[in-house]
Amino acid sequence: MFMNGEELCSIEDLKRCFSIEELLYCYESGGLEIWLRKIGETQKAEQIRHIQKTDAFILIEIYRILGLNPHFSEEEIRESVNHQKPL
Repeated sequence: MFMNGEELCSIEDLKRCFSIEELLYCYESGGLEIWLRKIGETQKAEQIRHIQKTDAFILIEIYRILGLNPHFSEEEIRESVNHQKPL
């Protein structure tokens, strides 16, 4: 899976290159679930698969599953990896 032009090999890579638009696109296309399985995160992939497409809080659920703070901006999520800011 790619985000901000970089290939992602881990959830840390996803945080480092984070983009809400690209994350939602990957979720909607099924790519996020496939990618999670590919990197060995099968439990997270199953949780992603079970999010109801009609749920108004899809993004909040994805953040919870991936261990992201929903109060952080894209920039703060990216910075948290570079500066080890707790999520």
